[in-house]
Amino acid sequence: HTNIIPLHPREREQRAQFRVYLFGPFRLFYNNGPLGEPMWRRNKAKSLLKWFILHPGELCSADQLVDTFWPDVSPETAYSNLHVTIHYLRRLLEPTIARGQDSQFIRRHTNNFYQFMVDDAWWSDVFEIQDLLETAKRLDKAGDNAKAAFYYRKIVAYCEQGFLPEDMYEDCFHQYRHHYECLYQQSLLRLIEIYQQRNELHEVLEYAYQALNLDPYYEPAIKAVAGVHIEQGNVSGAARMLDEFQRFLTEELGIEPGKDILALREKIQITASKKRRFEDYRRASA
Repeated sequence: HTNIIPLHPREREQRAQFRVYLFGPFRLFYNNGPLGEPMWRRNKAKSLLKWFILHPGELCSADQLVDTFWPDVSPETAYSNLHVTIHYLRRLLEPTIARGQDSQFIRRHTNNFYQFMVDDAWWSDVFEIQDLLETAKRLDKAGDNAKAAFYYRKIVAYCEQGFLPEDMYEDCFHQYRHHYECLYQQSLLRLIEIYQQRNELHEVLEYAYQALNLDPYYEPAIKAVAGVHIEQGNVSGAARMLDEFQRFLTEELGIEPGKDILALREKIQITASKKRRFEDYRRASA
């Protein structure tokens, strides 16, 4: 049998007829050109396509779609809007489709259910990120942390662009935004852990500070940065960071720091004491 070499992710992306980007500014391309630009005639069509990309192959009832996208209008108007929007989206994706012909992508089933079908003609960064995550976890489980880190970095590169930033206040995308923010944070944490194990302090700081940009009081990142400062002999920097975090815990949350923070505190004191003794010895020997 001939071994089939799987396509490189970049090759999958470039070979796809339709490319949809939900991280960073929303973009839709057909072959090499943007589709729906410079301005989507119906903004709901853009939102509906985003929804379909997040639910590939799933059956979605018309009731669910009108409740999601037209919750504040009468049922008659909502269903009319849905039918017009579906029609527009079909025409946008398949401009040569004949009247009455079934869409290749947007299927309508009995009982008014819709289904968005994707195949190799479609690529999206949300599809890609799922593949990256599965690969990273598989390599992690196999103990190949170096290769796993490569795929976690790819996930981080997507997530740091922000998920649908133009729809920040759209409730229908809130749960997906939360999901990808959690995935972003988890990937950063795993990168911190991997580089701590490899004693690659520059990378630990890079991903810890990125995690702190998401959450300034994210304890694993604070501990990681403080730990690097201690390793580098910057005990004052480590102490300042832990002081601020401890103030937040006690004054804002009303809780005491955990054992890990206290252990870092003790390590700072020991390191500072050793540093003072060394300075005293050097001055005495001068």
